[in-house]
Amino acid sequence: MSIKRDFYKRLSLMMVVSVLVVSVLVVKKERDILIEDMQNRGESIARLLSTVVMESVLTYDYVTLERYVHQIVQDRSINSLKIVRTDGEVLAEAAKDAKKGEPFVVSYPVEMGGETLGNIHVSFSTERVNAVLQRIIISAIVFILVIHGIALVINNLFFKKLVIQPVRMLIEVTKEFKKGNLKNRVNTPKNTNNEFNQLALAFNDMAIALEGSFEDLREKQKEINTEKTKIETIVRSLADGLFVTNGDGLIVSFNGAAEFISGYGRDEVVGKDCEEIFRSRFCDDACALHNEGRIIRNKETEIITKDGRRLIVSVSSALLRDSDSRIVGGVQTFRDVTAEKQRQEMLCHAEKLAAVGQMSAGIAHEINNPLGNILGFADLLLKDAGITDDQRKKLKIIAEQADKAGEIVKGLLGFSGQREAKLEMASINSIIENVAKLLSTQAENNGIKVAVQLEDVPYIKADRRQIEQVIFNILLNAIQSIEASGRGGDVWVFSRKSDSDVEIEIRDNGPGIPENIKHRIFDPFFTTKPVGKGTGLGLSVCLGIVKEHNGAIEFTSDSEKGTAFMVRLSNLRNHD
Repeated sequence: MSIKRDFYKRLSLMMVVSVLVVSVLVVKKERDILIEDMQNRGESIARLLSTVVMESVLTYDYVTLERYVHQIVQDRSINSLKIVRTDGEVLAEAAKDAKKGEPFVVSYPVEMGGETLGNIHVSFSTERVNAVLQRIIISAIVFILVIHGIALVINNLFFKKLVIQPVRMLIEVTKEFKKGNLKNRVNTPKNTNNEFNQLALAFNDMAIALEGSFEDLREKQKEINTEKTKIETIVRSLADGLFVTNGDGLIVSFNGAAEFISGYGRDEVVGKDCEEIFRSRFCDDACALHNEGRIIRNKETEIITKDGRRLIVSVSSALLRDSDSRIVGGVQTFRDVTAEKQRQEMLCHAEKLAAVGQMSAGIAHEINNPLGNILGFADLLLKDAGITDDQRKKLKIIAEQADKAGEIVKGLLGFSGQREAKLEMASINSIIENVAKLLSTQAENNGIKVAVQLEDVPYIKADRRQIEQVIFNILLNAIQSIEASGRGGDVWVFSRKSDSDVEIEIRDNGPGIPENIKHRIFDPFFTTKPVGKGTGLGLSVCLGIVKEHNGAIEFTSDSEKGTAFMVRLSNLRNHD
């Protein structure tokens, strides 16, 4: 309901109630006056008749009394007139037809010498009273309507000017405010100091203050948007992955670098818990909420990417707090350092190789000189005709082993980058047979059987000594693995041709390679053998040699089936 309607409704109600109250009071008062007038009139008639009654009673002239009664009843306002003696006998009576309305009866005693002779009863008609009251009520209603109409017109003029127009202006200006137009003002009449004018002035003051505040807010908003754009640009351009979690640990932001590193899209992770996405210790190590408020800086941990790869990452994290220092979430950054770790390992490997090379270069002459002496004296003894066949056989073994020791020194120098491969056409089967023959004695002494199954494969252009070293190292590892298990076993060596490659497979039924070290078996200087039993260079040297020959090494291992190494060598050449 509008103010105008509500005001007029209340005003009308007040006026109607007021006029009704006044009318009721006036009608009541007028009725009392009319009743009092009838009372006085009745008493006057009764006093006049009392004299006539006494004379008539004394002279027994009741006819005259009857005539007076009928004359009096001719009055329009009198319904009936009756004179009754004290013993109840009616001395005279006259009446007209009863008129509408309750009659008003006035009784007056007839007394003589202090003795009551009878009573005069005058009955007045209330029709006149009712008519007067009806006219008063009608006049009151007309008066109410006229006054009400005049009041409405006058109030409408003043109300419209003093209330409706200012309120409408306030509404219009408020609507403009809602649209963002803060420059509109409410026009206030001069020399007017009513409440609405004060309200309009207060509204204008508020508008001026709001306009200034909004200008400040717009400037602040521009600054905030600029800073937000800067931050978004920085976050997007970060090479490090960044994600933000809320107070419940749910991811609410995920930048492009995080998508690139983890393989997960933003839509896949937002709204989910960190542990649902990264199935590793990454969340425990990195998430700020999991670290009791401690700031994490450059802590290394692992994540599992969407495609199942394990990456080493460096993480940093910190809690996010609101202005009341309440924790509202956390921000986490992570950087893929897998390649960096590999480079560090390669650097360490290079440093180790350099150290080995320096050591090898330093002791090469010291080792080669005694080996040369051994070979020289072995050759001299072999030329002696006085030695037995058994001695000659043993001397040949000494010479061969001394020669192999010299080749090992040369291989170590080659591994450290100080010796180039000597490529020649070589028979893979011949190399396998020689190595198997050399290691068969050690295998048989430990209850291990070495079986060789060779197919007809072509010659390959390779460094015979290096390929021999590859087969020797892998075969020796297989024998030593079974030997360490203490339960015996078998080793098989196969050769076969596959397309343009020659494949060498060395398989055993030993205990297999533990799952947690499979990814490290080709690392330089990594070994599970006791001190003095291995240097950790065997498989690393093998991998380097095979790659130098444009080949590859693969392996499979199972704790129940054992281990199988597959060496593939390419660059085949037919032997004429």
